[in-house]
Amino acid sequence: MTLLKKFPADFLVSESLVLPTTAPDAEGTHYHYVRLRKRGYTTFEAIETLSGFYGLDARDIGYAGLKDEDAITDQLLALTVRLRSQRIEEFNTAHGAGEHRPGHPPFLLLRHHGYGPLPLGVGQLDGNSFHIVVRHLDQAQAERLNDVRGRRSLYFVNYYDTQRFGVPTGPKQTHLIGMALLAGDHGRALDLVRESGSPEADAARRFTGPAADFFSSLDQRRVAFFLSSHASSSWNRRVGDLVRARCADATVQEVRDGIPYLFPTTADGVLAVLQDGLGLRYDSWRWRDGKMTSSASARPVGVQTQIRIGDVAADESVPGAWKCTLKFFLGSGSYGTTAVSQFFHQLQAATR
Repeated sequence: MTLLKKFPADFLVSESLVLPTTAPDAEGTHYHYVRLRKRGYTTFEAIETLSGFYGLDARDIGYAGLKDEDAITDQLLALTVRLRSQRIEEFNTAHGAGEHRPGHPPFLLLRHHGYGPLPLGVGQLDGNSFHIVVRHLDQAQAERLNDVRGRRSLYFVNYYDTQRFGVPTGPKQTHLIGMALLAGDHGRALDLVRESGSPEADAARRFTGPAADFFSSLDQRRVAFFLSSHASSSWNRRVGDLVRARCADATVQEVRDGIPYLFPTTADGVLAVLQDGLGLRYDSWRWRDGKMTSSASARPVGVQTQIRIGDVAADESVPGAWKCTLKFFLGSGSYGTTAVSQFFHQLQAATR
């Protein structure tokens, strides 16, 4: 049984975003771009910490993508104020000391990136680069990985993975919150937030007013996330139906944190699903210019990437087990965890 994210440093993610920069005094330069490196914080929690430290409204900090808490991640932020180097160092002193400490405590670190005229928003991200250590491999898996070391193509079905539906320590139900909000059942949505283990859970438990007012008080980008999570669940269900129809018995079923997945075990199966799913659209939600809007956009049902396999070695964390490193790039909206899961399912099927 393979294991991901045993240690946060096993899972490194870095955003890729081509963002033009200008001189600090150039006309129309409204944003200060900074790089945020973090562990142990969701993007929402990191922005709350930043806004509190600098006395900003959370809406003054833009981001192009959401990054998980149980990894070491690197992403760009756009601030409507300019931070002097001294103020960046003050933040890093207050929140970055845990980077190299034993026990993997949370940390946040900022570094200057540049200045420019463009805000950042969800949907602008080009993609992410991944450097992943996979652990708990058995002898047969290690031998097969040694046989295929180097660069190879991987085709996988483009599901939303479990981190889309809740934080690692909580139940996976953000899609249920979104469903309740769409139905106008704010009371049910508030109860689910209270159970979620998310950054908003404590505030939700303390809240005593009308349930709708709680959601009005949130950064509306968070509400958009709940609504999009519901759309993500619907997408997964439709893609699962395509896999079931096209791949017959060449599939494997997984249920992770209560979320079901049906994966093809061959590249041909993925390509068949991709062919049938051409034109399948996804309803995304955005908070923009003071309005919540939804739009249907194309999303690939299947994805191809080049995956580099290397460093097959003994797993020091488990006697008798093995580990390996995987490196690859994925376009925005695809999940490294689901890519790795399908890589190993296909690897196992190829050795039968």
